[in-house]
Amino acid sequence: MKQMIATALAIALLITGCSDAQSTGPSTEGMSNSGMNQGLFLEKIAALDREPLTAYVEEGLVFMREEEKLARDVYTVFGTKYNSRVFKNITKSEQQHMDALKVLLDRYGIQDPVGTNAPGVFSNHELQELYDALIAKGSVSLMEALAVGKLIEEVDIEDLDERAAGLDPGSDISAVYAQLRRASENHLRAFTRNLGQ
Repeated sequence: MKQMIATALAIALLITGCSDAQSTGPSTEGMSNSGMNQGLFLEKIAALDREPLTAYVEEGLVFMREEEKLARDVYTVFGTKYNSRVFKNITKSEQQHMDALKVLLDRYGIQDPVGTNAPGVFSNHELQELYDALIAKGSVSLMEALAVGKLIEEVDIEDLDERAAGLDPGSDISAVYAQLRRASENHLRAFTRNLGQ
């Protein structure tokens, strides 16, 4: 699967360094990263058509929920370690992404992979290994932590693109993925700016 390749690529990039990504993608009209109240966003999602639930769509929702948790948990650690505003601000956004995906999981009757897992604990073994590697890399310095943040957003965009392909553009899942992608592009720009790139 491509998302497993993306995860493997992310681990490989930890060793070789990050490349710049210039991505543009779909946006959900009126649903900016910080400009829309989360409750209003979720209310709009509830009014959209459901996506036909296939095994692939279900697997994507489960994976993306934990991938957003990975971002939130990594940024929480680095926000505390470096007292960095960029990490603290983006952590709040990642929690909103997790919340939106949880709404979808509940709406489709899919078991939440996060459950009661503590920060830094994942059901998906590849994400667990990636989390551990990212924390180790970013703990070296603030600049390494910012590079980790940039990498997370690049991989997140790639995974969202993969999972959105073939979805009904008017569906609830498509709208959430579009919003998450738009936010990830904003986060990527913030990390790139803080890296001086």
